[in-house]
Amino acid sequence: MDLPAEKAEATERRRRRLREELLVRLVVSLLILLFTGLFTDAEEPRRLVTLTAAVAALLNGPYYLAFRTGRGLRLQAYVRTCADVLFITAGLYAAGGLGAAQYLAVYTLVPVYSGLVFSGRACLLATGLAMTSFLALAGLQHAGALEPPRTPLPHAWVVTGFNLLVLAIVGVLAAILADAYRASRRRLAGLYEEVQRAHDESVRLNTHIQRTSRLYVLGEVVAGVTHEMRNVLQGAFGFLDLARHRLGPLPADVSGHLDRVQECCESAMRIIRNTLDVARKPAREHEPVAVGEVARRVAQLKGFDLRRDGIMLALDVPAGLPPVRGSAFQLQQVLINLVANAQDELRSRRGDREIVVAAMVRDGTVVLEVRDSGPGIAAAVLPRLFEPFYTTKASGTGLGLALSAGIVQEMGGRIIARNGERGAVFQVALPVDQEARPPGPATASNVDPVRESLVQAG
Repeated sequence: MDLPAEKAEATERRRRRLREELLVRLVVSLLILLFTGLFTDAEEPRRLVTLTAAVAALLNGPYYLAFRTGRGLRLQAYVRTCADVLFITAGLYAAGGLGAAQYLAVYTLVPVYSGLVFSGRACLLATGLAMTSFLALAGLQHAGALEPPRTPLPHAWVVTGFNLLVLAIVGVLAAILADAYRASRRRLAGLYEEVQRAHDESVRLNTHIQRTSRLYVLGEVVAGVTHEMRNVLQGAFGFLDLARHRLGPLPADVSGHLDRVQECCESAMRIIRNTLDVARKPAREHEPVAVGEVARRVAQLKGFDLRRDGIMLALDVPAGLPPVRGSAFQLQQVLINLVANAQDELRSRRGDREIVVAAMVRDGTVVLEVRDSGPGIAAAVLPRLFEPFYTTKASGTGLGLALSAGIVQEMGGRIIARNGERGAVFQVALPVDQEARPPGPATASNVDPVRESLVQAG
């Protein structure tokens, strides 16, 4: 996301938070007015409380206009918080001042809301101001500087002390929880950014793999065509020599033409020889490959994509699988391609959407299966799945499965596709590496498969 978009999103988030704050202030003011009208009998306290609640509600307009200026937004939030505390103090004075000590719990609304919306510092500020303002009010009444609207209840100072202690505890706890909540949100945002970066890297890697696959298959095609052209040119050389031998001495101009034909054929043969040297694949060094680790790595790489599409990926891989011989990266490439194809089939499908990567040992081979709950493979498509450049997708290249088949074949295995009970099934069978095979290998009969759900439907 670019900087202007982030700034616009932050501004909209502040605006939405302000609207929620103004709505809360309006609702509280209306509730106070309703309570005062129903349960307050004395005319003077009712008038003071009504006036205080009405002024607090009407200030929403200036608050909103001040916010629109975009200046000192943090200071504006602190001013609104302090004003709320002072309005509550004025309301408590109208309700009796020290005689309303039992209603001090109303102060907790401001610290709790300030902690949730603004910060732990704003919460502590609201708590401290509430305690200070009420103590100042009670002190002035006790000293006779303010006339109490009504006579305080017995033990009013004890009630005041207890309620202020509760207010202090609530304020401190709210500040701690608010800071912890914001810290967890920051950590969650950091983790989400890491997942996004991993996903982008996965997409980049997949694009690189597709490009490499395209070049790989094109190299195979070029090598095949070049090989056939070399055979044709070798036949042309043979017939050219036979013609020279049969015809005997030729006129100078005809002999010159034939010499130029031979030179052109030799140049074409030289180009073909160079092309074959470039297209010839170097022998790859194979090593023992842990199939279970490759399957788990694929699940981690595809996890974010599948979770975003609401598809569940599950591993059904027993422990102790014997290793196979080949390239872990290439086997990972094959599995990623098979899982991605299943994802494409399930993305727009309703109902149960699940991909299962299973492994087992069967007849001296490790069999990897990628199963999905999709519609399966059409009968007309099934025989041509592994042909280069054959695809049923509008934006497909037709190279993924052809490349996968080539990789599996190079590792001495085979890959087949069929329709299972619920959808398509791709099986990759690879011979067990006898040299690196651990003692007591796992088999389908002596190991209980562990089903590991890695990606839950979103």
